[in-house]
Amino acid sequence: MGAADFTAYQTGTDAAQAFRDAVEQAQYEYGHRGGTGTIAEKDGYQVVSDTPQSMDEAEALAARIMSDHDHPLQDKWGPAGAIPVLTGERQVTVTIPFTAAGYRTTAEAAAAVLAQEGKLLPGEDVAYGITGVYETCPRTGRIRKGFLTVPLKGGPLEHRGWLFFGYASH
Repeated sequence: MGAADFTAYQTGTDAAQAFRDAVEQAQYEYGHRGGTGTIAEKDGYQVVSDTPQSMDEAEALAARIMSDHDHPLQDKWGPAGAIPVLTGERQVTVTIPFTAAGYRTTAEAAAAVLAQEGKLLPGEDVAYGITGVYETCPRTGRIRKGFLTVPLKGGPLEHRGWLFFGYASH
C-alpha cells in the first residue's frame, strides 16, 4: 500500500477538536475502510507553528516540510502536521424574527438581520452557502421567520482554523 499527501482545513481554534472534526469529516466523505489517503488515516497531529498564518503562508510551510525528505511528518504512520490559520471568514447563526413583509432571499434576510443586530465586523460581507430552516409566506414565497447559518467573508484576520497536512496510507 502506498502513501498520498493530503491537506485538510478545519475551522475551530482548539487544535484537538479541529483535528477530530477533520478526521470525522474525511471518514464521512471517504469511508472508514482505511487506505483513503486522507487525514482519516491519522491518529494524531503535531503542531509545527505556534504563530497563526494566512492560508497561503500555512500551505507554503506545509509544502516546505513535506519536501524535506528527512522530516518526521513524512511518515504515513506518524502524526499529521498542524498549522494555525488566520482567516477573514467565519460563520454565524441568526434568528429571523417574524416579519409580515418577508425577505426575497436568504441573503437578503441574513444581511438585514446581521445589520439590525450589529453582528457584521468591518469589511465583512455575506458569502455563498447560507443554510437554514425558515418559514415562507404561502402566497408570496417570501421568508418570514426562521434560523440561518450564514458564512461571512472579508472580515479582519483572526485565528479561526487549522491546516492539517501529511502523508497517509493509500
